[in-house]
Amino acid sequence: MLDKLLNRLGRKKIDVYLNAKATTPGWLKALRIIFGLIAIVASFYVLASPGLAVYTLVLLLSFAMIIIGVSRLTRGFSHTLFGKTHRVVDVLAGVLGIILGFAVLTFPLMGAVTLIFLLAFATMVYGFGSIAIGAIAGRLPKWVRIFLVVFGLLSVAFSFIVFAEPAIGLFTLMVLLSVSLMVQGIESIVSSF
Repeated sequence: MLDKLLNRLGRKKIDVYLNAKATTPGWLKALRIIFGLIAIVASFYVLASPGLAVYTLVLLLSFAMIIIGVSRLTRGFSHTLFGKTHRVVDVLAGVLGIILGFAVLTFPLMGAVTLIFLLAFATMVYGFGSIAIGAIAGRLPKWVRIFLVVFGLLSVAFSFIVFAEPAIGLFTLMVLLSVSLMVQGIESIVSSF
């Protein structure tokens, strides 16, 4: 049956497509390598200067909140497809987003603490989810269920540690950012060849 389908689609066209080498212009390959190297250097810089990295993350958070707030505010005032209640909620959410964005710009430490607590909260929710799946997923092998429960318990414990000692969360945030930049940089360089 697969042979008939391949013959109908044109076996030669499929073979040519599957065996064709992707040709990427040289300037694009060079650009990917340059961006990859910048990302790798930035990953080391994040670990060497965590204060600047946190401040950059806080700035990005505040600008994102302001942009989203303006977008919601604009949509609330201009969008006619939604009902009045929806538009009022958009306007209120937009105003709140703008206020919070400027508050984070004004008080960057508050933004850093917010990022840390968001990390801790997300880790806690993920941990409880793993515990629940491990406890109720009867179709999974027993070793997988045990792994999920243990991993979930460790995640929840880590989140409580971060809530109690935010500096650990800050360190974790910096390590995750650094590793992410490193992986992205390596991926960019490797994929350019």
